[in-house]
Amino acid sequence: MLTKMNVLQFTLGAVIGSVIACSPTRFGEAKTASILCDGGVLSCSAQANSVDITQEFKIGEGKVDLLFVIDNSASMSKYQNEMANRFSGFIQNLDSKRIDYRIAMTTTDLTAVSKQNLIKFYNGASYISKTDADRVTLFNYAIKRNETINCEDLITSMFSSYGPNFSLRSDYKSLYYSICPDADTRGIYTANLVVAANSNSFLRDNANLNIIAISNDNEHPAGALENSDKASGFTSMMQEKYPNKYWDFNSIIVKDSTCQSQQNLTTSTGQLVQVLSGTTLISAVAGHIGTEYANLSNSAAKDIENKPRPRGQVLNICESNYASHFDSIATQISDESRMVTLKCEPAVAPTVTLKSTGNNVPFTMSGDKLVFGLGNEGLDVLIKYNCYTGPT
Repeated sequence: MLTKMNVLQFTLGAVIGSVIACSPTRFGEAKTASILCDGGVLSCSAQANSVDITQEFKIGEGKVDLLFVIDNSASMSKYQNEMANRFSGFIQNLDSKRIDYRIAMTTTDLTAVSKQNLIKFYNGASYISKTDADRVTLFNYAIKRNETINCEDLITSMFSSYGPNFSLRSDYKSLYYSICPDADTRGIYTANLVVAANSNSFLRDNANLNIIAISNDNEHPAGALENSDKASGFTSMMQEKYPNKYWDFNSIIVKDSTCQSQQNLTTSTGQLVQVLSGTTLISAVAGHIGTEYANLSNSAAKDIENKPRPRGQVLNICESNYASHFDSIATQISDESRMVTLKCEPAVAPTVTLKSTGNNVPFTMSGDKLVFGLGNEGLDVLIKYNCYTGPT
């Protein structure tokens, strides 16, 4: 059977939930007043070696940075279209909950991503946000990758002209190099690269991170996994670069052998030809189970209330409708938006009151993360705390 790599070879977290009474009595790491007062707070008043901060927060309207990792190799245009078809509903869901989001996109093509980490949207920006009036159009245009479509058209055209042995032709090999993305799809590696570099300052210090990877191949079809291809390698990078960040990794992949069989025996609505081998039809490009993607999404983590949970969700790329995929991810984001990241780890317990009445509002916290209980969504609160700036 011809796999994606065969084609290239021309043969076709954060621990949350500590009760505030158990908060540390030491000062957190010192930050300068200019960093602490750089925006995003209601007021900031400098003292001798600290600043008093008042931060406003509407419970359930937290910040999230979303990174889509898109397999752009041949056979993926069908799934890119399905993502585009369901994105509008996803955005409406987030908007209805008033989530403060940023959305960026990269691909699984390591060669291309090493040169330019994030895909540029047609407005020239490296990410889109809820303030972009045309954000759905921006996303849909970017996720439908021209290189994917052009590569699929090449394979279909060459098969139609020259039959099952088209991949042996020297002109096909030359065209493949010039038209197609790298068939060695490495989505965890590219996600690792983009997040570690924080390309174009996409990631905000006070926002959760939610990664959504979609691929119908495994993590390194060309050979053995390197550390950056592995779930453990990505987790280690996050612990080193962003030890206090709350993050999710969701995988839309070939989940099991049933889905893999569908990948190998079903064409993508006419986009890719099938090759007759004896009495069996096989796809010109085949998919593989995303084992390491699943390992990363299933790895042990803690939710915002310190309860055990998997790092993310493992969703099936073979599902005919991705509406439920987006709904489940939106629900995940919404639940986690009861958490707010403060400008520092306070030395003493913050004071949290309702903006309208001044009544105290209960919460739990750990480090610089503060969490409100279910049922408090929509409440406007004022959070008052002190941050250490170091000796004068």
